[in-house]
Amino acid sequence: MSWGKGQITKQAYRTAPEDYAAFEAVNLAGRDGVRVLDVGCFDGFNTRLKFAPYAGVTRVVGIDPMADAVAEAAALTAGDPRFSFACTTFEEYEPGDEERFDLVYFSHVLQHLPDPQAALDKACRLLEPGGFVVVKTVDDAAKLSYPDPDAVMRRLFALYERHVLPNTPHTSRTDRYNGEKCYTLMKRAGLDNVRVRTFSADTAGKELDERRALFERCVYFRRNVPPCVDEAAANEIRALADAWGALFERDDYYFSSQSFVVIGQKPQEGEPPWTYAGPVFGDGAAAEAPRFAKAGGAEISRGERTAGGAVSTLAIRPLAERDLGRVMGIEVASFRDPWTPLAFALELRHNPCAHYAAAVVDGDVAGYLGWWGTPEGAAIVRVAVDPALRKAGVGRALVEQAARRAREEGHAALKLEVRAGNAVACAFYARLGFLVVAVRAGYYDDPPEDALVMALPLG
Repeated sequence: MSWGKGQITKQAYRTAPEDYAAFEAVNLAGRDGVRVLDVGCFDGFNTRLKFAPYAGVTRVVGIDPMADAVAEAAALTAGDPRFSFACTTFEEYEPGDEERFDLVYFSHVLQHLPDPQAALDKACRLLEPGGFVVVKTVDDAAKLSYPDPDAVMRRLFALYERHVLPNTPHTSRTDRYNGEKCYTLMKRAGLDNVRVRTFSADTAGKELDERRALFERCVYFRRNVPPCVDEAAANEIRALADAWGALFERDDYYFSSQSFVVIGQKPQEGEPPWTYAGPVFGDGAAAEAPRFAKAGGAEISRGERTAGGAVSTLAIRPLAERDLGRVMGIEVASFRDPWTPLAFALELRHNPCAHYAAAVVDGDVAGYLGWWGTPEGAAIVRVAVDPALRKAGVGRALVEQAARRAREEGHAALKLEVRAGNAVACAFYARLGFLVVAVRAGYYDDPPEDALVMALPLG
């Protein structure tokens, strides 16, 4: 079976914008003192990716029944005291007498629980009044396949339901048609303001390699045929999987898969402390502006590349909101005070002076850079590279591309600020031709440090 930790990590990156949209809707970036319960945290990677960027999140409890995964989660977040983990099922979990949560989060977990209604009832009980439940889940009924005259997809799904799910660990009670039910389940749990949004991945306008990748994401677990399945059924599953894959080779084939993100709020008498914010899940006031880092706070983060030599498949393209999962993974690994996903989203959506680029290696975002072009000049505001790809030419390519763009816009120089004590970054920029033009005393906090203003002449 191809599905494993690596695939779960890829899925966390790919679908992170869906979670960030929900967090934007409940104004997570604008809240302080937020306590989160992550149900089914697995190895903690997704937990850290989703909640570490939010400075207002002060406590995250992750629970999972797999002891090895919980140990990995604790090790991954050992340097962040906000995170703690417990090996338990949600049914057995009981917090301390005084502990309640502001957000209970089910990421592709609710469909695996034996009684989703009881789980949401309990989640509501564990919430503070005005708090939220966020559920991300699937619904195979929402998948579309055309032309598919032999109903290959539906026949494969039916065999999977009959032979694979009941005989695979952790999926014996899985409901692959959970998405359409969540609205009703949340209402029955006593939650108010229930909102639903679907996110689509489809083959429309995709190149062959993209269609193949989408197929692999959708078929991986359906190829897992347990040994107890009789040979005839196993052969039929494999044959249908191959036939389905052949459809994705056709450029006139349309496939669409929907994921469901559902939010519900625990009622409270009077004015609740949290309200929906922003246009993502419905009406409400615009989300509170994020707390940006100082605009010139760009730096090359410390760290060594895991393999020597420059990368061979580096491409630079505009950064998009669909990249936020990878961006936040790099951001959290690179900065003590990471920006929130909303900070990046607002830059991409609304800042006419902002230019953001992504460096892509083997199809994945390996680094990013943002610079502002204003009447006062051009300045880099954020740059970071995946720790595994540092010293491989990624940062250089991003800075050189920004310099070319700034020159094309008529700017005389490209500036940035960097910590005076960051010798690696200072040397990197010096090699690219940046010169120290000023010092800003006490510019940085935590720890206090001067900033060097460096400029690259573009004439």
